Amino acid sequence: MNMRSSQGSNDNKDAEVLRHPVGAQEQSREPTLARTPDAQEHALPPTEPRQQDADLRLRLARAEAEARDLRAALERADRHMSAARQDEAHLVAELKTSYKQLQVLADELTRSNADLERRVAERTVELEEANAALRIRKQQLSLAQRSAGAGTWDWNVAANHVTWSPECYDLMGLDRDGDRPLPPHRLLSIVLPEDLPALQRMLEITRDQAEDEFRVEFRISHPHRGVRWIASLGRVVERDPTGRPARVTGLALDLTERKAIEESLRRARDAAESASRAKTSFLAAVSHDLRQPIQAAALYAHVLRGSIGSDPAAVEVLDLLKVSIENLNGMLSGLLDLSRLEAGAVDVAIADVAPGELMTRLCAEFRSMAEEANIDLRFVPTSLAVTTDPHLLERVLRNLLSNAVSHGAPDGAGKTRGRVLLGCRRRAGSVEFQVCDNGPGIPPEARGAIFEEFRQLKNPERNAARGFGLGLSIVARIARLLGLEVSVRSVVGRGSVFAVAVPLARTRVVVRPPAPVALDAAVLAMLKGCTVLLVEDDERIRRSLTMTLTRWGVRVVAVASVEELTTRLPRLRTRPHVLLTDYRLPGGSTGRNVVDLVRRRWDVPGVIITGDTAPERLREARSIGCRLLHKPVEPAELVQALGEVIHRA
Repeated sequence: MNMRSSQGSNDNKDAEVLRHPVGAQEQSREPTLARTPDAQEHALPPTEPRQQDADLRLRLARAEAEARDLRAALERADRHMSAARQDEAHLVAELKTSYKQLQVLADELTRSNADLERRVAERTVELEEANAALRIRKQQLSLAQRSAGAGTWDWNVAANHVTWSPECYDLMGLDRDGDRPLPPHRLLSIVLPEDLPALQRMLEITRDQAEDEFRVEFRISHPHRGVRWIASLGRVVERDPTGRPARVTGLALDLTERKAIEESLRRARDAAESASRAKTSFLAAVSHDLRQPIQAAALYAHVLRGSIGSDPAAVEVLDLLKVSIENLNGMLSGLLDLSRLEAGAVDVAIADVAPGELMTRLCAEFRSMAEEANIDLRFVPTSLAVTTDPHLLERVLRNLLSNAVSHGAPDGAGKTRGRVLLGCRRRAGSVEFQVCDNGPGIPPEARGAIFEEFRQLKNPERNAARGFGLGLSIVARIARLLGLEVSVRSVVGRGSVFAVAVPLARTRVVVRPPAPVALDAAVLAMLKGCTVLLVEDDERIRRSLTMTLTRWGVRVVAVASVEELTTRLPRLRTRPHVLLTDYRLPGGSTGRNVVDLVRRRWDVPGVIITGDTAPERLREARSIGCRLLHKPVEPAELVQALGEVIHRA
């Protein structure tokens, strides 16, 4: 601004100089002075030429200075004109650019207006369609509410009144008062007194707390339908500035029919559970009671075997008696296992299992039986681990091996040696256990029937030595219980492969090899002179066990009940080497009670004998550090068990 103002003042001066040159001013002054009377009176005498020449030079200098000033002023004016022209050009260019931009903006605005009009038209159509759909949805909701016995409500918490849908009025049995909302106490007036506190508490919590949703169930007294169960579900949809609920909306449902169904289901479930408990108790009692005489007979036969000497006829009769006892025990075990599975009395305990040790033990168990049948029994060791119930898996593999050894020998087995192989293959996410044989095979039409109870191929004479037809049916039931798949592949004349797929374990299972057990002779020598505390309520088994143990050189302290043990225990002067007890005892006592009672005084290893084959018995015995034997117990098995627990102690 200062530059422009100074420039403007210079322009004015230059203009003034142009209008009134200095020479002209002086010329105009001189005549005026000459004409003034005072000037005439005081007129100087004529000057000399030298003075005139000086005046002329002075005037000339002044004129030159004025000319220079004039030229400078002209140059400045020219520069100003050039700058003004440049400013004008820039201004014109800017105006053109602005005009173009305004024109582009105008085009864009026109297009935007057209697009906006199109969108408004589309949204208008969509809004009309949405409104039409909303009307349909409202009609459908109203129909659904009437069909489902439901109604909607809206609670204005600040005003403390509730707006109900027509369905809600019908649900509650209240009359509408025009379009006026109802106060909450109208609802409270029809709620049964015993349910009123819970509903009031829920309303207070909803009003005061920050919960977004709630549900409450209560009963009302309907004027026409009697007592009805109502469920009210609410959600906070608005809050005041302090965060407290301001508006709550929700749904009311009639639960009366559902409550009646639930009550019927509860009663049916209770009855089923009661029946299941009764079945379990019955099967456990039957298993115990039926195995008792078999156990006594087996022990008496063992005692008798040591008393008859070398009489061939007596030995033959005794061997036949032993076979009969074994067959009876096998049939009884199969029937009881099948009954427990049918009754749902088998508990499942899933764990990670390393089956290698199990496969080794099972093959050792069936080796003598396989040799008698002229069968070469082998197995392929594995380091894989699976996830399943270990005890039920053992029963599946045992039954499959028993079936293969009993029926897997080829026709004419005396000429061709049979082969049975136990192994496993890793599949996608599972381990498939396989029992293979080179037996006669199974015709395709019979492969489904072999899993039925008492169905045996090529055993019409019902030879007990080949089983009773229960093994594969038990395998199928256990597999179904565990959610496993059992399959069979067979070629007639070449053999069969039975397979069961078990889930692969996600973790590696470390297997500790069992402690070695001495041979029978060495174990008997170790048992000689030991004291066994025997608890058995059945007199026959108690006497037969006492006789058997005594023949082995064992000192026996025998009692019949926990009560007798409580009396005898304080009088025992020396600690027994091992505790041998039945599991099921009079008065509801169990072998665990016996173990706990004895171990209050001494830390004694224990062996529990039971006729109950339920897996939970084995888990219970292991939990208290005892060995479990299932009746009927073979004398050799009893020797090994007693020697094992004494050795480990």
